[in-house]
Amino acid sequence: MKQPLHKQPEHAAATPPLRRNRDFLLAGSARFVATAGLGAVVVTVMLHLHDLGASGVAPVAGPWLVAAYLLCSALPLVLLAPWAGRLADTRDSRTLATASSVVSAAAVAGMGLGMAYLDHYLPVLFAMTILLDAAQAVAGPTWQALLPRIVGEDRTPRAMGTMQATVMIAGMAGPAAGGLLSGWGGSTLVFAVASGCYLAMGAGALLIRTRRGTAAELAGTAKPALLDGLRLIRRDSLVWAIVLGALFFVTVAEAVSVLEVFLARGELGATETEYGLLAAAFALGMASGAALSSRIRNGIPRLRALLAAMALTAVFLGTMGLVPDVGMLFAATTAMGVACGAMNACFGTIVILRVPEGGRGQALAIIGGLARAVTIAALALGGVLGALLPVRAGLLMVASAGLLVALGVAAYVWPRYGRPAAGAVRPQAPAAGGSGGQQEPVAHQVRHVGEQPAPERAAVEPVLP
Repeated sequence: MKQPLHKQPEHAAATPPLRRNRDFLLAGSARFVATAGLGAVVVTVMLHLHDLGASGVAPVAGPWLVAAYLLCSALPLVLLAPWAGRLADTRDSRTLATASSVVSAAAVAGMGLGMAYLDHYLPVLFAMTILLDAAQAVAGPTWQALLPRIVGEDRTPRAMGTMQATVMIAGMAGPAAGGLLSGWGGSTLVFAVASGCYLAMGAGALLIRTRRGTAAELAGTAKPALLDGLRLIRRDSLVWAIVLGALFFVTVAEAVSVLEVFLARGELGATETEYGLLAAAFALGMASGAALSSRIRNGIPRLRALLAAMALTAVFLGTMGLVPDVGMLFAATTAMGVACGAMNACFGTIVILRVPEGGRGQALAIIGGLARAVTIAALALGGVLGALLPVRAGLLMVASAGLLVALGVAAYVWPRYGRPAAGAVRPQAPAAGGSGGQQEPVAHQVRHVGEQPAPERAAVEPVLP
């Protein structure tokens, strides 16, 4: 069944809008509430650890406490990625989403109770942080892989952009709410409200009718191997190329977050309030970029937007290193946020539509784990650059490297995937909300990739969703 790249399916026009999709609204609301709750928890813990170090109460310095907290938060997402992805593809999505929400609520409540009633609560705080992020390692790919089932493959691009914009806005609202709640009732109130947010997410998961990974759907299929997610990414040269490019830009973004404070506060004399608003400007830009990219309906324009967004991210980063005042820094930061938001949304859409449906949880979990792994290295890179180079020189160096990577990805990807492939066929995706159709196990799909005849592989691979 041949499918032109430049045309939408005929039934798309008759499909009701996303705002009338009950399950999509429930999923968006649940993720918004949970993301805001997580943001409130993170800012409360970070402020508490900072104050603890400044007061001299803790036996180790504040920066080391913050570093330990960030490490406890990142490691579960990195180390558990293969297992979390396999769970997302082999277990009922409703069970996983609900259970992970309940565990997250318990972990946040444990943080609050430990800080309120224990004299030596830091071990409990870090242990509950590990438990919280272990639950999030499972929840992330579960919700992401369920999205195409909820809205249908044809509306996944728009839903992906809308969902990412929603999460970005929640990421802005959460820390602000955490600061306000902490001022009103202390950290105990923050943890209580955040725990309630996760319970609300669990309630939303129970109410969603669309399911994935049910026993009926998986009956007769083989259990996937642990690293099938990585194999699924590696076997598609387009996905693998943009994953490598995206990981570089994740590294860039985290390294820049270390340098930005020295640029804003040291070089340009920004106030504490102005520096705090820079983060909000970047997040608002990301939400706008994700929302704008959701309007791209076809594969080749989406790939073009992804490559352009990579290049523009590097250009605006270089602009940040040249700005003369805080006002121009705000403009450059917002513009870079728009480019990053568009890049994230286009990247996520291309990946999720090219990976076979039965292995999406595994692939998304692996990508998430790799992204968190490089953030750990990126923080160290930012520190090294800040110590060895003037801050503007460091930003320009990172921007130059980013532009070279963007051009390299474009040079590899565009000749292979930038033009419609005559006669190419894209595998048919299962209908949205379906749960009974059986499909070939992921392990079987991966095992036979190398056995396809070269002409057939060339005909199928260049097709963009």
